[in-house]
Amino acid sequence: MEDNAPWDNIPSEDEAKVDSELTENQQILVGQLESTSPDPAPMSGAPTNFGPMLTGTTELPPGQMIYLQGAPSGAAKVVGIFVIIYGVFGIGSAALNILTSMGMGSSQLLFLALDGVAIGVSIATIVGGVMLTRYERRAIPLLLIAIFVSTIAGGVQLSMVDTIYDQMLEDGDLTQEEYDLVMDNNGLVQGVGLFFVAFCGGFCALIVAIPLMVSNNGLDNSKLFG
Repeated sequence: MEDNAPWDNIPSEDEAKVDSELTENQQILVGQLESTSPDPAPMSGAPTNFGPMLTGTTELPPGQMIYLQGAPSGAAKVVGIFVIIYGVFGIGSAALNILTSMGMGSSQLLFLALDGVAIGVSIATIVGGVMLTRYERRAIPLLLIAIFVSTIAGGVQLSMVDTIYDQMLEDGDLTQEEYDLVMDNNGLVQGVGLFFVAFCGGFCALIVAIPLMVSNNGLDNSKLFG
């Protein structure tokens, strides 16, 4: 058996040149593959932003609360619309009463004055209703004053029922028997009438005050006087 000499494993010059060319080609191919390969996808759930982060829980200072206010209640606008409608009917009723009062002789001026007050109250009612639809707080005292004046005027008109019946008797609209029957029950009629006038005034005042009783009513800080 022939022993292999150490120099037998040394490649020849041609073989070394081929191996060198193969090594360079392999390095170029590996570089191209690395440049074209996509970046590895991040792991699911792993953070991709490694900037500064804050940890912990947020707390308000003790004794402080945050109140969230929603849209204002529509009670003021609804009441204002009904008040406007009521004022329009009031003007129409007062106009009819003026036409009726034209033929009442000596009491004509007094009834015309009361009807004029009724028209003024109706106009103030309409103005207050428009203010209330705009969420103006000053509308409420204006409407309460109008209701008070209207109630007083209604009471005065009831106290003049005797004058109305006397005029109807003179005009022939009532017979003497009918006149006597009405006058016998005149006190009861006036009492019942005054009760209903006062009741209607209080009920209207309660309706007008509804926006003040509703939470988050949306009314501003406007004042009727000052």
